[in-house]
Amino acid sequence: MLNVKMNLEKFLLILLTIFAFLFLLSFQMFVSARSQLKRSEKILEAYRMYVDEDYENFERYVEKNDLKELKSLKDSLRRRLFEKYYTLGVTKLNAGDFSSAHEDFKKALQQLPQQDERRAEVVYLMGQSLVKAGRLVEAKTQLSVVLEMPNSFYRNQAIKLLIDIYEQTGEGAKAEELRKIYEGVVER
Repeated sequence: MLNVKMNLEKFLLILLTIFAFLFLLSFQMFVSARSQLKRSEKILEAYRMYVDEDYENFERYVEKNDLKELKSLKDSLRRRLFEKYYTLGVTKLNAGDFSSAHEDFKKALQQLPQQDERRAEVVYLMGQSLVKAGRLVEAKTQLSVVLEMPNSFYRNQAIKLLIDIYEQTGEGAKAEELRKIYEGVVER
């Protein structure tokens, strides 16, 4: 009888241990599922922003919530926005809407990574838009940025345009100084 009682106690202890283990396993699975559900809700919210074309909030939301799953979508969005604003800027520049073209080029530039080689072109076009809009002081600053971008065709164009601006604004000495510094470039 004592032996049967001990065996029953061992059995119940084993059974209780199994139930405790199953409870812990179920609880862990619940916590994991809840976490995945919350992440899925965040991804769904990001997609909603993207579909609603709320791109600014989409990018911030993806960064804030570390939604790595949407990195390629975010990169694709940046490329599309660059193309959109670049095309708008060129169209407006050609149509004579220079200040508006400058703003579109500024938005296009914001979409490019720092190391992108197209930055020199966009910064140059921003400067060119400012020159045509008659905003020469701002244009000088903008075009000076291009001078810091070596090995760029647009760097050479910026130098030529800066020399013209200095000559137009009566700053012949600065134009001559720039011409001497970049002598080989200006003659091309």
